[in-house]
Amino acid sequence: MKDHQLKAWLSLVETGSIRSAARSLHLSQAAITKAIRELEHDLDAALVVRSSRGITLTECGHHLTLRARLAQAQLALARQDIRQLQGGKQAHVAVAVTPMVFLSVLPGVVSAFRKRMPLAELTLEEGLMPLVLPALREGAVDFAVAAAAPAQEAIGSDFSFEPLQTLETMVACRRGHPLENATSWEQLVDCEWLMHLSPGSHHSYLIERLKQSGLPVPARMIRTNTFGVSWNMMTRSDAMLACPAGMLEAHPYGAQASRVPLRMDLPPLKLGIFTLRDAPLSLAASTLAELFRREIAANLLR
Repeated sequence: MKDHQLKAWLSLVETGSIRSAARSLHLSQAAITKAIRELEHDLDAALVVRSSRGITLTECGHHLTLRARLAQAQLALARQDIRQLQGGKQAHVAVAVTPMVFLSVLPGVVSAFRKRMPLAELTLEEGLMPLVLPALREGAVDFAVAAAAPAQEAIGSDFSFEPLQTLETMVACRRGHPLENATSWEQLVDCEWLMHLSPGSHHSYLIERLKQSGLPVPARMIRTNTFGVSWNMMTRSDAMLACPAGMLEAHPYGAQASRVPLRMDLPPLKLGIFTLRDAPLSLAASTLAELFRREIAANLLR
């Protein structure tokens, strides 16, 4: 497979037609068609189904798209590295960070990164587990500093995880909640709960631990995938939220919620760096990851 063929393929997937792909790449439609046929011949597999309504990707086509995007992303990183080594054009780094990170060490990390690479383009995404794994798999972020359950087998073999710290967890509720001083799980189980339910998430692991312990599982759940939605709903309703205990030390969040004094152990979180396995980081991304390691080690979170 050649670079121009993969570019033609990805443009076809993104635009949805030969004509649009040709216009996007400033090529003829015949050139795009030839590149796609060469790919199909090289792979000995049909990649698209052509009909009067346009094209549809086959299963093989979907698999090629995933790998082609990663290949193009790695080539882009190689170009970035060479330009950095030559002192040339600026680099680009995209990282997903969990709320406990962007509420604590993130400003210090970004400040140190700016001193080393003042011209680098930096993109920051929210790093809750429902968003982290798809973003890594698609190459949308270089790495993630995220918090996951201790059991990593649910995450999958596509990813590597470097643990940096263990975070204590709690059940939080709004100030003045009727069950603010509850001590047993049975008092809380009938409440509405805000849950981030995805492979590897803390809440998925919590549900499994409850089942294994013979404790009842909440029947009323609101599924969310962002910190902002979860925290806002918890502080403005009677919904409960399991989250890192350190949230109460972050301004202004500590003034908005209370820790429910449960007499039971909640599963902790493992804070660490997620990367796509066998996909090396660029020089800029490696520099940023190392700064996260140092800042987290110097400022232990709860």
